[in-house]
Amino acid sequence: MIEQLGLLLMRGHRAWRRLVIIVCYLVILASCLYLPLLFDQFRTQKTLNVYAFTETFSPEALELFEQKTGIKVNMTYAELDEEIGAKFSINGGLGYDVVNVSDFMVHYLSGKGYLQPLDKAMLSSTERLNHRLMNQIYDKGNCYSVPHKWFMYGLIYDKYFFNQTPDEMSLKMVFEDPAQLHGQGLVPAPYKVCMIDSPLDAYFLSMLFEFKRFDHFSPPEFAVITNNLIKQKQWVECYTLYTIEYFLLSKIIPIAVSSSNFVRKIWEVSDRYEFAIPEEGGILVIENLVVPKTSKKNDLAHKFINFMLSDEIASLNSQTYGWTSANSAAQEALDAQYQSAQSHLFPDDRIFKRLHIPLFTPYARKCADDAWLRVCFA
Repeated sequence: MIEQLGLLLMRGHRAWRRLVIIVCYLVILASCLYLPLLFDQFRTQKTLNVYAFTETFSPEALELFEQKTGIKVNMTYAELDEEIGAKFSINGGLGYDVVNVSDFMVHYLSGKGYLQPLDKAMLSSTERLNHRLMNQIYDKGNCYSVPHKWFMYGLIYDKYFFNQTPDEMSLKMVFEDPAQLHGQGLVPAPYKVCMIDSPLDAYFLSMLFEFKRFDHFSPPEFAVITNNLIKQKQWVECYTLYTIEYFLLSKIIPIAVSSSNFVRKIWEVSDRYEFAIPEEGGILVIENLVVPKTSKKNDLAHKFINFMLSDEIASLNSQTYGWTSANSAAQEALDAQYQSAQSHLFPDDRIFKRLHIPLFTPYARKCADDAWLRVCFA
């Protein structure tokens, strides 16, 4: 009897330990989600909680804003849109006043009712924005978002190896067998490529190449694209986005599907490489600034957005990190050394029309993610 009682006490003690551990984890999770909101309760100074990708707002820009407005900015950083979307799904963005998200996430958040409409009268700096980035498919009329920076997915390639201008480049240089291209006399030798490591973007570009459209994805078409990407693995050196400089500059590969963000960094080291939006098309990515519906600091949020979109601050942030600003004046102020008569890094209207913003349905996202597993393990 005593032994049974002791056993029960031990089991009860273990249950309490488990309960304490679970409670501790819940407290830590709640702290991470609501920390900005908790901090605000103990401040008398005006504060603004901003949730943004890294390398978006420079320390100098944030300091200037605080000096000119007296508003303290508390920064929280994210690496992926999905991370931001997950937090909104849990608490509706509670605790944040300005959020930096990509185009497809604006579409998702506004559709879920997580964003509040912007007051255009308080955003005079929007008059300086590149008109081609406005009124896009993910937010017609820019009711909930304003573009802050943008980039493109295209081809970064060795112009001496391919001996082609950007206007002549095609996705076949990455989706067709380089050995066959060599046999046709289109390239001097067989080669390897670096492929983008995003399932959705890889499928989108493959769809453009294979079917010359992107309006929808049917199951049979997914199967064709999956088989094409599995076949492509034979000449893929690496699936990567952030390490293409190493593969290009080491001459391991002559071409990569990658972001325009990296072109200027590569040009600082070598003049062998060019950027092209292939004739079949490329991907446009617009990063935006939005205000969560849960924010009670509408005026302060609009001040911050307007400040960061201004000519001076947009130029400062762009020059600090090397990305292309949505502010037209800031973009025009880029150093003359980065201008090229043929490059698509600064696309004219003709090339810009080749760019598309993929807005995938949940079904298409699931299909792409599932199929990508087949590609990875093939």
